[in-house]
Amino acid sequence: MGETRSPLVPFWTVLLLAIGAGVHYAHGANILALMAVPSPSHHIWNRALVDALAARGHNLTVVSPDVERKPPPNVTYIHLEKTYDTIHEGATAIDFYEMGQSGILESMRIFYDYAISMCIGILGSEGYQTIMNYPRDTKFDLVLYDFTCGPCLLAVYDRFGQPPMVGVTGFNTPPYTTDLIGGHKYYAYVPYYTLDYDSSMNFFQRFYNAAIHWIDHFYRNYIFLPETDRLVREHEKANDLPYLGALDQKMMLMLVNSHHSVDFPEPIPQNMIQVGGLQIIPSKPLPADIDRFIRAGKKGSVLFSLGTNVLSKDLGPERIKAFLQAFQQMPAYNFLWKFETDLPYDLPPNVMMKKFLPQNDILAHPHVKGFMTHGGLLSTHEATWHGVPMIGIPVIADQYRNLAKSIRAGVAEKISLWDLTTEKIRNTVLKVLESPRYRDAMKVRSELFRDQSEHPLERGVWWVEWALRHPNAKTIQSPTLELGPWRSELYDVKACLVLAVLLVVYLLHKTGKALFAKASQPGKAKKKVH
Repeated sequence: MGETRSPLVPFWTVLLLAIGAGVHYAHGANILALMAVPSPSHHIWNRALVDALAARGHNLTVVSPDVERKPPPNVTYIHLEKTYDTIHEGATAIDFYEMGQSGILESMRIFYDYAISMCIGILGSEGYQTIMNYPRDTKFDLVLYDFTCGPCLLAVYDRFGQPPMVGVTGFNTPPYTTDLIGGHKYYAYVPYYTLDYDSSMNFFQRFYNAAIHWIDHFYRNYIFLPETDRLVREHEKANDLPYLGALDQKMMLMLVNSHHSVDFPEPIPQNMIQVGGLQIIPSKPLPADIDRFIRAGKKGSVLFSLGTNVLSKDLGPERIKAFLQAFQQMPAYNFLWKFETDLPYDLPPNVMMKKFLPQNDILAHPHVKGFMTHGGLLSTHEATWHGVPMIGIPVIADQYRNLAKSIRAGVAEKISLWDLTTEKIRNTVLKVLESPRYRDAMKVRSELFRDQSEHPLERGVWWVEWALRHPNAKTIQSPTLELGPWRSELYDVKACLVLAVLLVVYLLHKTGKALFAKASQPGKAKKKVH
């Protein structure tokens, strides 16, 4: 474990010098960042890119539900302050635990409901009016656009003349990337993001996987996007606003949070840039009380966090007690639990609860031996980077797929939230912590993740600046959007071949039938010659 963490100082020094040195040769562009997704984890990912671009001397205006109290001098945040309210309160609230217990089609619908609730909150925010009241001739050289939850903010993009646009997402490679920049999705070996299938699927899994992708494509394009467009159009009272689903396709390139060591290998177009782990920046010293607690674990310590969307406080009393009892039965380990409220229970001496824990910094600590996680992509990347085996407790979305792939890689085990007991928690945690094979497998995975030609953040910054240098370049864009699915998937050629085969079969059938009929005719009687 220590071997994967120790040789970082020269690496990070080179990275920071590479990013910071650009101030001397990269022109200071005005960049508009449209970051609509109300998720602190998405904000962490986006913020790393924003701050790195700011370090290059660019000026960024960030429109987001999440803001920084002390941003860099050349970063301005515009707060979409109503967005979190709409997804957590009232008639538009989204219950993530309900989503986690729903079937795949219902959870798909809830995800798109989440995006609609997000859009309602955005449109009701004073921050949205602030950016829409900027003069129309305000010049932005580039737009960064988090496309994860749809095009609700793209009326802002249209208002400023549709500058060159770079899409970003902290959410792997969503199934709808082909709708945005083209390319192909191969459902034969790329499972839908909520399925825990592997690349090698049997016939029924491939059939089901393809069907779910097709249903998602239909729902997004014919229900979700028209509804988002209607909401924005009614709010803006603008008849000349282009269809938001078409504006979605204006991006030059996209940065996606994926890497082959963790995610599924799939063919991608040249304008899809993989920057998985972009948010993993140099670890900082931990607060003294957290550092002491981690070091006090006799056999080590364990971090427990369910991320930023599914909250530990909503687990319910029975599940919370089960976790605390399990931790108490493992006194050789200390447990740090990210818990969002004060807890009305006495804590065992080996448990520390905090409303906020610096996850990346804790995972980098050499005394942390395990990570109890929801299996979100950022958490999976950070655990992999720092070589920490995982105990997964998936709830929603891609968490099941991420964890299933980690289990197959031998770096994790799973605890089901819906079938939870103290005994199952204790046995699973001890299995991962005290079996060297999990740590050994994670070391191999970590080495694959780290072995890159440059840090993902450096790569992301380079491509954003490439878009600034070549705002009209079309050379890396996939032609499939222009061709459409009928031609790009060769359906016309395949249909022609099928028709040709059918024609040959038909002609052979007709010929054979004619020959058979002729052969079966009775011969004419010959006249007798006397």
